[in-house]
Amino acid sequence: MHVQLFMIKVRYDHSVKPNQKLLPIKSIDIGDKIARKNKEEWVIPNHYRNQNENFMRQIGVRFVDKENNVEKVSIISPDEKSSHDFVYHSDKNIWFEPTLFSNKKRKNYYLYEESSILTGLTNAGTAKLNCIANGQSDNFSVIHFVPSSLPIEDYEEMIADLYRIREDFVRDDRNVAKVAISSNKVVMELQEQLKKLTTAIKQINASPHTVLELQTTKKKPESHGRLDLRMEIEQYMNPGKPNYRSRSLIPMVATYENKLIKQLLGDLIRYAAAMGSNEITTKSLLRNVINEREMHFRKSDLEIQRLLGSVDKIEDINRCNRIHSKLIQDMQRYLDEESSIRENIKATANFNANPNRVLDTQYIELTLEMNGIFTNSNHYFHHQSVQGMRAQLKYDRREQQLRIRNYAIETAFGRIPQVPNSHFGTIQLGSNHVQSQIRFYKAFCEEAQIQSEHRPRTIYIRGFVRPQPNGVDAVATPRLDNYYNYTFDFVHISSIHVNGNEILVPVDRDSLLAFLDNELPVMMHGADQSEEAFMRLKQLEKLQALTKYKEEIHSAAEEFDELRETAQRLLELPLFSSLDLNERLPIRPTQVFLHNPTYRVAWQAVKHIKHELSASLYVEQHQRQISTGKVEHIFEVWTLYKILHLLTKEMGWRLDGYKDVTTCLDDYLLIGNQKGLQNFSVTLSWQHWQVELYYEPKIDLPFSQYLTPDFVLKFKKNNRSMGIVVLDAKYRNYNSQGIEQWSEDIIDIAINKYGNMQPIDSKWQAPILASGIIHSDITISENSEDKYNPYHVMYNEALFNTSLSNEKAHKYGSIYMIPSKTYVFKNWFRLIMEYHLCEHKVCWNCGDAEGVHERQLLTQGGYPKYYYTCKTCNEFWVKVHCRSNRHKLVKHMNNYHLQVESRRKWYVICPSCGDGRPTQATPQLITTLFEPPPEFIDFDDDLPW
Repeated sequence: MHVQLFMIKVRYDHSVKPNQKLLPIKSIDIGDKIARKNKEEWVIPNHYRNQNENFMRQIGVRFVDKENNVEKVSIISPDEKSSHDFVYHSDKNIWFEPTLFSNKKRKNYYLYEESSILTGLTNAGTAKLNCIANGQSDNFSVIHFVPSSLPIEDYEEMIADLYRIREDFVRDDRNVAKVAISSNKVVMELQEQLKKLTTAIKQINASPHTVLELQTTKKKPESHGRLDLRMEIEQYMNPGKPNYRSRSLIPMVATYENKLIKQLLGDLIRYAAAMGSNEITTKSLLRNVINEREMHFRKSDLEIQRLLGSVDKIEDINRCNRIHSKLIQDMQRYLDEESSIRENIKATANFNANPNRVLDTQYIELTLEMNGIFTNSNHYFHHQSVQGMRAQLKYDRREQQLRIRNYAIETAFGRIPQVPNSHFGTIQLGSNHVQSQIRFYKAFCEEAQIQSEHRPRTIYIRGFVRPQPNGVDAVATPRLDNYYNYTFDFVHISSIHVNGNEILVPVDRDSLLAFLDNELPVMMHGADQSEEAFMRLKQLEKLQALTKYKEEIHSAAEEFDELRETAQRLLELPLFSSLDLNERLPIRPTQVFLHNPTYRVAWQAVKHIKHELSASLYVEQHQRQISTGKVEHIFEVWTLYKILHLLTKEMGWRLDGYKDVTTCLDDYLLIGNQKGLQNFSVTLSWQHWQVELYYEPKIDLPFSQYLTPDFVLKFKKNNRSMGIVVLDAKYRNYNSQGIEQWSEDIIDIAINKYGNMQPIDSKWQAPILASGIIHSDITISENSEDKYNPYHVMYNEALFNTSLSNEKAHKYGSIYMIPSKTYVFKNWFRLIMEYHLCEHKVCWNCGDAEGVHERQLLTQGGYPKYYYTCKTCNEFWVKVHCRSNRHKLVKHMNNYHLQVESRRKWYVICPSCGDGRPTQATPQLITTLFEPPPEFIDFDDDLPW
């Protein structure tokens, strides 16, 4: 049957009302002929169109050789449970699906019904074409509609990924104690069982189990042998013939057992092929790793880029080892400096709980109030350096974060509290007494400052100070006529009480040494250079880790290739080549499987292989088809399940029970049923955190209004609501639809619609931590992060006519996700947990917390910064503050803060105040290896950056 497909334009007459939902056809324009993918398949991109057009773009079918014999043409879903009939236009000799219209008009055009298939327009998926010719029904072709805004390979990967996600969920549900079973473990199990099955099959092939079957044959009459009465009678009735019919029992190998083994080998071949090196599942995994590696190379320090030359050079093992050795040497001198300082401090430290009183000191009692995080004006530092252990804190009574209430010293009239005569003063501790340092550190460290934001602290200090020379008293010296300069120079602190509770300190030497080793930061001369050297090393190791992961994926795929080839060779044995499988056999034990020693070995292997394969739909649904549906809905469903997959398989979250999740996915993939996704919600947990993920929940608003965002994540800590995050899926091609469409989506959807919503249901009355869109257009953000930053669109202040603020920092985003680029979502989720929920001591790359090592160091200006290294996945990040306003910053190898790359440092721009922007008026914030570096502000060494 010679069939041709065309893109056609069907023009409808909108001047009359629809009759049974149909409008008269004014004309049909025949467009381009659609080329076949192969003999039985077409792949057709869908098309954007507008409601106000008086024509519809769709496909048309032409039967070249049998146009007069075709009686009916239909388009059918893959499961053949639904179909739509085509109509025939004789003038153009074309069959096409009629568009159904409602009675509602917009801009003088009747609106088409969304529920109709409308082939090749806004839908994507798989459908069959059927025709009835000469009374015979024939499914003559399969059509795959793919979205025009995605490359075909991306769309096919999306569909294949749903099948892989489903398999992973089934495996994890079976193995509750072994979450995230890798394909390497699966192929190893299959190889082991196939090895056992191969041994049994070779023995079976030599001596297979048979059954006797009575058959009629023709043979020559013989004068000897067993008497064949039927043959004797026929010979008597028809003498002289060379051959006569005879019935005899013939041994046959077409037994249930042999057929079942052949069926299983066929299933194994299909599964191994789907997981092999040439299949889309493997290619998708490889593309994702390669894309992530290229992103890390693009964002890495320019010194790394210079040393490597290009990202593909990371696969040169010898070259990488030489670069790694160089970076280790660069970093070692800073580690040696840090170690030298710590050892010198330990050698001179006083570990006595009650040291002897230092001569010429004065006992004092000081009462302070702390209420919030210190600012630059407090000039707070506490560290160990070549000068010893030092702490300093300035106060201004006009500022709320730290105020002095009073102090009391011994006088001839007793210990009388006094209020300082000046707004300003300095508190400092210069002592080698370790317990004094611990008390001061616990009272004023960053964690204590953060806690005082929610509950103000009254701090009562007792200790000994060095009297100030020419002082009014031990701490006050004259300054001008009416003001004093107050300096509380402690040499020993006996105790500190916070809100009436004494700060307890250890007395054993090991605990005191642990404080010096792990808590009290070290001030080095090359503090910033140390950070850069450490980051360069970790960037290289990240590139190496991704390269190793790429090789592991490729290796596992090759193992599946070998598995398929082994199974294929077994099928070529004489035993199986003569067996025909006309129907699918159920798996069940038989007497032969249970009692024949060889078949018993085969039966055990068959059961294990069947169990492994049953988790996958590849065996029976190896074409990975889904019913035709709206493209945007396919993108939404894939996004929903990909979020669950990333959180559970890669980021350490746990989903208790996958049954409902996989059932909904099965209904969607196999029969196109979307009802299971209505009111869909799941709860994931990680230690004391819970995330409730909702798909299209109904959120009631005042005045009987409501909203149904695509995805809502509700975060809870110890079952206490901490906030919600809203993501609305947008199936867009901003490159063709324009940047105006992107900014309109941000303003209308992320900001106005969801960012400012006011739910009336207490379930949704929680702080809105972030609101954004998730889309499939990777070009707009990845190539221009400075203009269209995915994690914080407000970096582009001009486009949104706004200014950066602490209230809007990282609140509005525009992240993108396709199967080959999922790292953006992972980075965005890490942003939520670290930046908004302050859980920055956990590695959100793998979900580990116990294996995270913290090192507290100082910036060149003496401000604290924290290095975190995950021992599980080797991820590295740094927590610091911006230099101008001390806003929180968390630096990563893949930064969610806008990154500025230079040869001197790795910079990020503060999302709250813009601190760190280059001096150029219109900067190119993200540079490449081939672009000249931008000019930067010349930061002073004492700034906390």
